Amino acid sequence: MKKLVLVLLAMMAIPSIVKSDSYYLILSKKGTGLERIEMTDLSECEELGEQWSNVSGRHSFVCLEATK
Repeated sequence: MKKLVLVLLAMMAIPSIVKSDSYYLILSKKGTGLERIEMTDLSECEELGEQWSNVSGRHSFVCLEATK
């Protein structure tokens, strides 16, 4: 459920017109909000997201593909 809420919030944060060959790393900082970072590669997005998640058990991430 938490991941669904995170994805929905992230979708609202992404502009409606973006490059189709980009990804967004959405970082959830428990108690302080969300951060959005544009990435060019899905594997890089997932790698950095895992690093973020390992910093603390309270942090989470999701990678979203940008669409037109």
